[in-house]
Amino acid sequence: MEERKKILVIDDDQVTRHLLKVVLEKHGFEVVTANNGKEGLQVFKKQGADVICLDIQMPVMDGYEFVAQFKKKHELKETPLIILSSYETKQDVFKCEGINDYIVKPFKTIQLINKIRTRLAKKTKKILVVDDEPDFVDILSLRLVKSGYDVITAYDGLQALERAKHENPDLMLLDVMMPKVDGFNVCRMIKFDNRYRNINIVLLTARSGTENRLLGKQVGADAYLTKPYDNISLFETMKELLWD
Repeated sequence: MEERKKILVIDDDQVTRHLLKVVLEKHGFEVVTANNGKEGLQVFKKQGADVICLDIQMPVMDGYEFVAQFKKKHELKETPLIILSSYETKQDVFKCEGINDYIVKPFKTIQLINKIRTRLAKKTKKILVVDDEPDFVDILSLRLVKSGYDVITAYDGLQALERAKHENPDLMLLDVMMPKVDGFNVCRMIKFDNRYRNINIVLLTARSGTENRLLGKQVGADAYLTKPYDNISLFETMKELLWD
């Protein structure tokens, strides 16, 4: 018999915790609960979980602080985090690295069930980081790994094309000024090939200006960010492109 997947529900509202426990158990999940982020960390340490559903506004430790503390000790890609909140906008959630999904309260039961099953079934998002500066690649890759992504790397345009076609990543963070093949041409060759056009491409480059941004759009880039980049803007952009 297949082992039941365990869901950790963290919410300071007792009624919400009880209702979610009843609903999730009816759909075959094992459920453990906590009434704030601090207690949630303790429960996870003792019992573990396959998915964590948590509120944002809670006493003692809110949802954002929970995520920050959780990712210091655990692999985010092993345990998806789903925010359940009455906030109407995702923008604040986008700023919190490590959150995998977001549902606005009140929500339909089937919506939550589908989100959980999708997160349990889906592989970790794969990011291809491409830049001819090894230190930049190392620093950004480490940050992405800590935020729950699988990361592969390339250091020139030709290698980027080979890796993209072999690994089929969910998203590329692509420099423009590189040896062998520049980022604009890499982007054009990926986006104009029907086999790979669904790969999201963010041009991350020191080349600013309207002309360069227009060229990025013409070659099919999904977003254009300039260096030095802002971490919040980068992760917001990635989540907008990657979230289902």
